[in-house]
This record gives sequence, structure tokens and C-alpha cells, in this order.
Amino acid sequence: MSEEKNTVAEPTAVPVPTERIVEVDRMALELAKAKREIALAEAKTALANNEKADLAYRYVVLQIYMKYGMNERDALNETGEIVRGGAGVPTK
Repeated sequence: MSEEKNTVAEPTAVPVPTERIVEVDRMALELAKAKREIALAEAKTALANNEKADLAYRYVVLQIYMKYGMNERDALNETGEIVRGGAGVPTK
């Protein structure tokens, strides 16, 4: 007796054709992505420049405070006058 194997034929997968956008649309998409990355880089640069300017301002204020023997209770007004005790006591 010969043994016969009952085999079930598995359905073969039919490849689904992939759709693609036309080259012009792909290039427009790539350009939009590049512009987005440039804008993000420019925003990061602007933020870094803002922080740099703020640090430079604080450094100049610190130099003035040290030069004129000022402390945390003293203040500078808009005209450059030193107001001793004008800043009040800092609250914690």
C-alpha cells in the first residue's frame, strides 16, 4: 500500500501593485520637507541667538553692579541712575 498525502494547495499571494505619485509631486513633497527642516533650524538658531543676547545683557549688568559696588537691593533705572535700596528685598 502506498501512502498518499492529502495536501491542500495553499493560495498563492497575488502581489498588489503599488501606487506611486508622479515625479513632480514627489519633488514638491521633498521640497516642502526641506523647507520645514530649514525653518526648524532657523528657529533653533534664533532661540540660541536670543539666549546669547540675554546672557550678554546679564553680563553687562553684572559688571556694572560690581564696578559700582551694588548689591541685590540696588537697582538701575532707565536713565542709568543707581537707586540704592530701590529693588526692595527679594522674596523667596
